[in-house]
Amino acid sequence: MLSILSDAQKKSSASLSLLSKFAHYRRKYGILHAVSSYVGRYNMPVWKLIGPVVTHTYLRQWLANAECRILNLGGGSNCIEGCLTVDIDPRADAYVDITKKLPFDDSSIDLIFCEEVIEHVDLQLGRNLLRECWRVLKPAGILRITTPNLDWFASSVLNSTAACKKINEIFYNHGHCYLYTQQALQFYCYEVGFINLINSTYRDPESSLGYLDSHADRFNHSPEISQYVEVQKPGV
Repeated sequence: MLSILSDAQKKSSASLSLLSKFAHYRRKYGILHAVSSYVGRYNMPVWKLIGPVVTHTYLRQWLANAECRILNLGGGSNCIEGCLTVDIDPRADAYVDITKKLPFDDSSIDLIFCEEVIEHVDLQLGRNLLRECWRVLKPAGILRITTPNLDWFASSVLNSTAACKKINEIFYNHGHCYLYTQQALQFYCYEVGFINLINSTYRDPESSLGYLDSHADRFNHSPEISQYVEVQKPGV
């Protein structure tokens, strides 16, 4: 009997948790957005059709009301207070496909945070994404990129047989399409017009965006496997 009651209590708790989450989403986004995003988690083709429409209201309101426009680009479900998290993931604040032109005006965004995202598209799309970031950032705006550090993996695989498995996993098991050495990422950032490149660290206290870093904690990996780069759009 105790076991049966325990199972029933667990189901009740899960149900209450789901209801409380839905209530939160409804307050934040509105009923249509909340219901649609829930459906979208189980039916991605439908979400790709309706997501851009049902999330547009929240996106427009954020653009109108945000004192400092911080874009969490490709952030998935990692919705951060004070930022607009955009992704094709239904759990994001607004539907945005990072492989296409970003739905923001030229020079309209103050800061962009791009954590472990650029490696999920191929090189050409990655270069296009950097161009789009440059376009939408205000003059003197900052872009922070974190992405796996190919230098780290290359050096580790030379010194350890076990590291061979690790480097194959980082290439093939996480939906990654293109990994960057530090030199390559710097080259492509400069290519599109960014300046003042800084090599940062995980949760760098000297960075205006480093406090947003969370990937290593959320996915339980060492921060040293990634590189942390900040670049700036030239000022007026």
